[in-house]
Amino acid sequence: MDLNKLTTGDKVIAASGIVLFIAYFLPWFKVDLGPFGDVTASGSDVDFLWSTLPMLLGLIAAAVVIATKLFDLKLPDLPAPLGQILLGIGAIAAVLVVLKLIIGEDHVDRAYGLFLAALAAIGLAVGGYLKMQEGDTTTGGTSGSAPF
Repeated sequence: MDLNKLTTGDKVIAASGIVLFIAYFLPWFKVDLGPFGDVTASGSDVDFLWSTLPMLLGLIAAAVVIATKLFDLKLPDLPAPLGQILLGIGAIAAVLVVLKLIIGEDHVDRAYGLFLAALAAIGLAVGGYLKMQEGDTTTGGTSGSAPF
């Protein structure tokens, strides 16, 4: 397993996907009960759309990058270049988590896991953009960068 096969975009996607997975289990929201301590809710306690879907998208993106580069997995023909697909996956994850960060929940405070998840989801989108700029020369589907 040669990590030198990974480009900068690949490394950002893989790291962001793993961090997003870890952040999913950390506290996203908390309520301070004074002398009785805090009550927290992790990403797994938040609705599927806002937490589980972005975490799954991050894991899928990380798995695709790792499998195609480190294990030489060949992808089937794709409807778009892999970089564009990974950018789309990252953008969806980032929008969902950042919206949850902005919207929040009623009567509770945001906790550090939500901020970490937002950073990781944004990193996933940035990694997809970098991957798109690099072009897709070793994976299935259409090669090249964005058509514009």
